[in-house]
Amino acid sequence: MVEIVASWRCKCGIRVKVIAEADSIAASETKIASCPSCGHRHPVYADKIISVTEDISEGSPAAVPCAEKDRLTVAQNNAFNIYTHEASELSDAIGRMAHADFEFLAKRVGAARQFWLETRRRLNLHTAQHGC
Repeated sequence: MVEIVASWRCKCGIRVKVIAEADSIAASETKIASCPSCGHRHPVYADKIISVTEDISEGSPAAVPCAEKDRLTVAQNNAFNIYTHEASELSDAIGRMAHADFEFLAKRVGAARQFWLETRRRLNLHTAQHGC
C-alpha cells in the first residue's frame, strides 16, 4: 500500500487535505472526495480514501500572512467608517437643512456606500482567489 496525500483549494476558499491509499504507485481507480465545508466534489486518484479534512497546517496558504488582504481589509474598514459617518450626518440633518443641501448630503452617503461595497467586493474576490 502507498499512502497518498492530496491537497487543493476548494471553490469555497478553504484548503482541502485528503489522505488516501493506493495498491501501487499508479492508482487503478478514481475516487471522489467532497469538501468538508461546501460539499464540492473533487477527483482523487486512489483506491481508498482514508480522510478528508480542512488543511489548517502552518504551511497552508490560509495560514500565511497576506499583505494584499491586509491592505484590502484596511481599505474596507476605512470605507465602512466613512459610510457610517456620512449616514449619521444625514440622519442628524433630517429636517434641519434645505432640501438641496439634504440631497447633496444624501448623494455623498450613496457614494460612500458604493465605495464601501466595492472595497468589500474586492476583498471577498481576493480572499476567494488567493485563499488567504
